[in-house]
Amino acid sequence: MKLFKRKVYISIAALFLIFAIAVYGNIAAQPITLHLGVMAGSVWDVPESDSYSLLDQAIEEFEKQHPYVKISYQSGIRPEDYKEYLAEQIIMDEIPDVLFLTTDILSVMAENGTLKKLNSFIKHDHMDLDMYYATSLEQGMMTSNYYALPYESVPKLMFVNKSLLEKEHIEMPNDDWTWDDFYHICQSVTKDSNSDGIIDQFGFYNYQWEDAVYSNGVQIYDEVLNEVDLADQRIIEATEFMRKLVALHSEKVTSAMFDKGLVAFCPMNYSAYRTYMPYPWRVKKYSGFEWDCIAMPSGPQGDNISQIDTLMLGMSSKSKHQKLAWEFMKYLSSNKEFQTKLVTSSQGVSVLKEVMRSQDVMDALKVDNPGNSTFELHVLDEIMESGIAIHQTEDYEQIMQALTAQMDSLLESDQDIENALIVLQRQINHLLQR
Repeated sequence: MKLFKRKVYISIAALFLIFAIAVYGNIAAQPITLHLGVMAGSVWDVPESDSYSLLDQAIEEFEKQHPYVKISYQSGIRPEDYKEYLAEQIIMDEIPDVLFLTTDILSVMAENGTLKKLNSFIKHDHMDLDMYYATSLEQGMMTSNYYALPYESVPKLMFVNKSLLEKEHIEMPNDDWTWDDFYHICQSVTKDSNSDGIIDQFGFYNYQWEDAVYSNGVQIYDEVLNEVDLADQRIIEATEFMRKLVALHSEKVTSAMFDKGLVAFCPMNYSAYRTYMPYPWRVKKYSGFEWDCIAMPSGPQGDNISQIDTLMLGMSSKSKHQKLAWEFMKYLSSNKEFQTKLVTSSQGVSVLKEVMRSQDVMDALKVDNPGNSTFELHVLDEIMESGIAIHQTEDYEQIMQALTAQMDSLLESDQDIENALIVLQRQINHLLQR
């Protein structure tokens, strides 16, 4: 009898074991799906023929390395609709595991707890953060916490109308040019070129007060103290310089004037250079004159500093597959082979120093440039090293809106600049303390 009972127990245990293997084996056979939030087209506001090709290649390679993982994304979400898409996903509790993020989206999602802090992942993997450009990495940080890894950066450059300078017998500036160089060239080219009594040739378009401030070695907003210091001598100098520049133009200069070849200088993103320098976009966009780009001019207390914008990768704080999400983020952000493909086929700059310093990469980028381009691609590395990262937080946006309205008036008036900036500083800091 005991022997019979023992056999029954063994049989029941065997059945449970078979059942468990069948059930859990089937579960293990089911692939894990990582959902990706991504925009269609270029986030840099330039034409892009196929925004998914490189991403699909990365997904295919990652899935080969992880046979039990599938990565999916919803296509067709335009950059201007992406915020709304993410908001809807948050409401439905279906936020993607991995998200492409611009700086303004990151700041909101970090503050509302939607993004996972990455500090513990970075520490666990002993990740070497020195491989990244500091400016690219900093844009994924909020209050000393990492919320995103950098994916692709775009620095601001100065576009130069070479044809106009040649007509005026002015040499192309070097990449270490200064405010004085910039001003004197703008002064020389601003004129009535056909003697009909109307100024029809101009020095610059869209060079902003903040461009001058950053290139003089100072920032506008202190995120830690949550205040501005507009009485800083470097900001006063930048404002005085901008007043001199603005005084050169008797009428408002427009983008159409630059497009027609009537303006010498215009700051634009590197993404525009990458898009419009090669054929056929060069013919479609700026075919009426020869142009090139250089670093931004430096102030007396600064350097040839550019503002750097970065597209980043973040993780949902509610992701059920955080380890895998982290691995995919790392692949896109720090894999040298993928980042090399990215920089040579897209419109931005790799966030990895080693990639941008590679001679093979520089040679590949030169292929797209016509023979008359004088832009030295090694300058990109210098620009990325010295660049400035801006966190487009809600406070920052408030500050810039308030400043833009006030600065336009100040630059076109004869008000005392130092006193006006002190008054403006009090107003903005009062607004920030509310």
